[in-house]
Amino acid sequence: MWESVFSDADKFAPYTSSERDGEWLLYVPDKAYELATGKKWNHATRYCSESYSNRDGWPDLRA
Repeated sequence: MWESVFSDADKFAPYTSSERDGEWLLYVPDKAYELATGKKWNHATRYCSESYSNRDGWPDLRA
């Protein structure tokens, strides 16, 4: 079901608004791994998920 956002980005839009918190989506892979294996997923992420950590992605906010 989640793959549907690739063909229709509007389905993901509700999770990008300031009115709804989409942070829980960051933990879906961890929870899925734990449910599938019964173990915690010890991994390092390639990208930081903190706001404004990708300065190149926010050219209008550059100082």
